[in-house]
Amino acid sequence: MKSYIYIYCFLLVVSIIKTSAQECNNDIHTGEGTFYDGVAGGVFGNCSLPVATGDYMHCALNNIDYDSSNACGSCIEVTGIKGSVILNVVDRCPECASGDVDMTMDAFAMIAEVIDGRVPISWKFVPCETMLNGETIKINFKEGSSEFWTAIQFRDINHAISKMEYQLPDNTWKNTNRELYNFFIETSGIPSPMNLRITSILGEELIFENIVLNLNEDFDTGLQFSTPEECNQILSIPELNTSGEIMLYPNPTSSIIHLTENARKWKLVNSSGKTLDQGFGKEIDISSYSNGIYYLLLEEKKTMKIVKR
Repeated sequence: MKSYIYIYCFLLVVSIIKTSAQECNNDIHTGEGTFYDGVAGGVFGNCSLPVATGDYMHCALNNIDYDSSNACGSCIEVTGIKGSVILNVVDRCPECASGDVDMTMDAFAMIAEVIDGRVPISWKFVPCETMLNGETIKINFKEGSSEFWTAIQFRDINHAISKMEYQLPDNTWKNTNRELYNFFIETSGIPSPMNLRITSILGEELIFENIVLNLNEDFDTGLQFSTPEECNQILSIPELNTSGEIMLYPNPTSSIIHLTENARKWKLVNSSGKTLDQGFGKEIDISSYSNGIYYLLLEEKKTMKIVKR
């Protein structure tokens, strides 16, 4: 009975605080797009974030926009002559000029011809929600962390994190330094259990209480940063009818997805660029595919992302 009471006392209690006003992070950046091998299948990128084997929808940002690792874990939408693609920022390109994005060849092929090698692009930060598939924020403690030296990383974030703080015994909050390799470090250590507060680039705050230091596995907070309606990148169906652009709906979906115009030639590919289906018309059935991200290549050289849930 004593053991049961001890464990219960340290169950996580999570609270959320939202600022009264959030700002959209939708400035348009311009530069050049290039490609490299990427870091799929490990934690080799400068952001120290795990990238699954076969996941080529990621990129490296130039030093300026990498912003001392503040961009790590965020998502950007890159647009080139062939179309657009959404990528997760997991790496840094030290030799790239301001505005440049170095992406995998698979991603590059969706916005330009690979043979071109270096092309003009525009891009902006977007929510990661379509890539996360409902995942909530995870807390990772770096190997070697203890109550005397503590290194913390946040994974599966919808928006970039601008600040992390931890609560002191007097209930005030202390800001924590973030290293180039994307860990918040407190060199004097943070006693466990701890209360942590993170702030998104849009200004939203989340508080995680009674977090116990654990080097064996990430802790799932069960919470995620939100996106203000005016910043949301997913258009509603009424907007589709008035935009005059080719759009897909509903997106995300679990079965049939519709194009807003008839008689249109398309090709459906997975995140690795493999062709899964192709056809001619305004309805695409994706019910037989597993949950994840797919891309629709249109005859107008436009690329559109589909989220299967």
